[in-house]
Amino acid sequence: MLRSKRSGFTLIELLVVIAIIAILIGLLVPAVQKVRQAAARAQSTNNLKQIGLAFHSFHDTYKMLPNNGQWNYTAWNWGPYAGQWTYSPPRTAVAQACPWPIQILPFIEQGPLLNNFSYTASIPVFMDPGRGSNGLSVNTWSGQMDNTLYSAGAVSDYAANSMLIGSGNNTTGPTTAPNVDNNWVNLPASNWHMFRRKLQGITDGSSNTIMVGSRAVATNIYGSRGCTNFTLSNGATQGCNDDPITNPGPGVMGTLRAIGPDDTWWVAGNNTAAFNASDPYANDIPGARYRLASGWTWFQYTFQIMQDTKDADTWNRWGSPYPGAAPMAFADASVRTLSYSTDSRVVLALCTPNGGENVSVPD
Repeated sequence: MLRSKRSGFTLIELLVVIAIIAILIGLLVPAVQKVRQAAARAQSTNNLKQIGLAFHSFHDTYKMLPNNGQWNYTAWNWGPYAGQWTYSPPRTAVAQACPWPIQILPFIEQGPLLNNFSYTASIPVFMDPGRGSNGLSVNTWSGQMDNTLYSAGAVSDYAANSMLIGSGNNTTGPTTAPNVDNNWVNLPASNWHMFRRKLQGITDGSSNTIMVGSRAVATNIYGSRGCTNFTLSNGATQGCNDDPITNPGPGVMGTLRAIGPDDTWWVAGNNTAAFNASDPYANDIPGARYRLASGWTWFQYTFQIMQDTKDADTWNRWGSPYPGAAPMAFADASVRTLSYSTDSRVVLALCTPNGGENVSVPD
């Protein structure tokens, strides 16, 4: 019997099939990446919504917004060796002196973590999935009562508006000599010089005031969160601005953005320059009691919203890993995105709770 010959693929046909598959993969991969990016952005927006609602729940309970705490959680009063300057881990007893992410733990279903704090537990609601982090600082707690208590633990991809919440130790003294006082060493906490901001006290309007937002992070440190410094492409060193949530006090760039002269005394000064009506942010922050320190005319330009990039200077800057815009939670608990092209003066105006500027959230 004659058998029919089965013909296989010719080399040309095989190459054509491979080329078609390669084209299909080339079309599919970007689409999959866009879907993943959209899902990550949606999760980040949802995280901010939960944090914004937690701020409101905290306000309902304590009749004020959380603040960013005090150095060492005022450990000489609340530490394991009360009456001596020492160190203290986060816990319920010292919550009033801890940074805002620790203060709101009970309101994001993390109450047990406040009662029994773990330096190896990340907090999903503080993690932006677009950065691929495990949510923990690269530094570890030594197990001893030492300074590693404030350099280890969970990090946050979101920062609070420092001009809105302040710390437990804001600027004090006469306007001609701004400084820091030592009331923070005395209990009860009602002695501390902090804003104790109420939502109804935001005269610029809660829908026009940033409360918590996504903060800028240099892509260099995606794999080394919680670091102090990193090396730039040109060999220079730059600050990571990525302190963990255990690091308290005024002006801490891991948990805050939009610092100002009223909440960080070292930004304030006895500035004798005349008020510049054509550039109101040159020497002043509208609504602030204290003026900017002399020579801080550059300060207004740090109020930027930027996409994460390599070698980025993220000091005082908002941002995200996504193209186009970054999500921000406003004081009315709404979450909206602000474009990277938003003018720094608009960003600054959205950060001042009582500045009186005539500005609204850009579309």
